Amino acid sequence: MLEAALFGAVAQFALVVGALLVWKFPGLKKPVIVGALMAFGAGAVISAVSIDLVAVAYDEAGAGPTALGIGVGCLIYFGIIRLLERPGKQEQPADAVPGEVEGAGPHGDLAVHGASKKEARNLTVGMVIDGVPESIAVGLTLHTGAAGVSAALVGSIFIAAIPEAIGIAAALLAGGIAFGAVLLRFSFIVVLGAVFAAVGYSLLYGASDSTQAMIQSVAAGALLVVVINEMIPIAVRAVKGWAGIIGAAGFVFSAILTWVSGG
Repeated sequence: MLEAALFGAVAQFALVVGALLVWKFPGLKKPVIVGALMAFGAGAVISAVSIDLVAVAYDEAGAGPTALGIGVGCLIYFGIIRLLERPGKQEQPADAVPGEVEGAGPHGDLAVHGASKKEARNLTVGMVIDGVPESIAVGLTLHTGAAGVSAALVGSIFIAAIPEAIGIAAALLAGGIAFGAVLLRFSFIVVLGAVFAAVGYSLLYGASDSTQAMIQSVAAGALLVVVINEMIPIAVRAVKGWAGIIGAAGFVFSAILTWVSGG
């Protein structure tokens, strides 16, 4: 179990590495770089959803449980965000926070970059939902495969998460959130990675294919909402039409990692 927890923590530690890189190289917070990294990360997440989660769930349990899980995942994430938005005065999606406005654009419009407080919170919830099934999968591979298989999975998760982590960290910092707060959020997700990898190792081994498929497809549904509602808008408002091209590159990058690791 301890080995599973360690593997799970290492896989999610890419988030902390991304935050440290943005702190070390402040230029990563420039609007065009934030947008490009967010677009690349969005493409990588879509690839992970389609290849690593939905396709695997379909192979394990078929169309019914997979479709049901996707629907449940969408509603869970949407419900969590709506509950978080209820207390107090709701922030409008377009509201800027200190640090977002960086002068006028070429046509006199204000160049807005970074994540608003609302987007920052929603991205954090999305990262938690993303990390849980990944960590469970890491724990399960220690039962179903050799240590080398787990190491390959951890490596692919870590490498694929670096661009996404840099993009999210840059967006949070550019939106005015303190570095310590960003690091604390990401460290919390690393701890969750260790916990759920241990859960996957000890509690879910022997679970039915349908159960495992439901976990994967629930995560897929939630991540689809995260990408569409949070990541893509940040990318598009920074790099405009280039977001699609860069996102496609992120998709291919993540897919190649999956194929190389034998996923």
